[in-house]
Amino acid sequence: MAHTPTTSAVSAPVSGAALELAREAHSGQRRKQSGDPFVEHPITVAALLSERGDFGEAVIAAAYLHDVVEKTGIELELIRDRFGEEVASLVAALTEDHDVPAYEQRKRELREQVIAAGRPATVIYAADRVANLRDWTHLPSERREAVAAALGTTLEERMRLWREDLEELTAADPGLPFLDLIESELARLR
Repeated sequence: MAHTPTTSAVSAPVSGAALELAREAHSGQRRKQSGDPFVEHPITVAALLSERGDFGEAVIAAAYLHDVVEKTGIELELIRDRFGEEVASLVAALTEDHDVPAYEQRKRELREQVIAAGRPATVIYAADRVANLRDWTHLPSERREAVAAALGTTLEERMRLWREDLEELTAADPGLPFLDLIESELARLR
């Protein structure tokens, strides 16, 4: 079922138009970790990027849109038409392949895909890890296993994947922003 947004990107700056599309595409969706409106997650990722440096409009736009293809009926072609090849390529790099059935394998393949795409994709991915980890640290410990199960995983598997994220991102780019925050949020979650 394809989602046909009504938002127009003609007069808005790229990142503002991306935010509008994200709000519309994720309308009615909720985060399993927190119950918050789903769109708050990409907004948080974009805010983390904005606070940490000047990554440019394409990176901020892709941060707003990083879950749109994966979690809504929006197609990558619409992203490409509205926001250009750079934003579309970043969103494609950040979109996991749901044809890979095993959660752990799917997450590892996504990480490899992101790292292969280069620093703009890895910086969005790293900010996304921080946002996700913060959601989990705010979640009462007695609810964590149930939320993990709702996501198709276990807390132990998720923790292992986050540790691998930190190791692989550090190996790929030791100067990548957010590595320190991933490490500190992992420590808090343990």
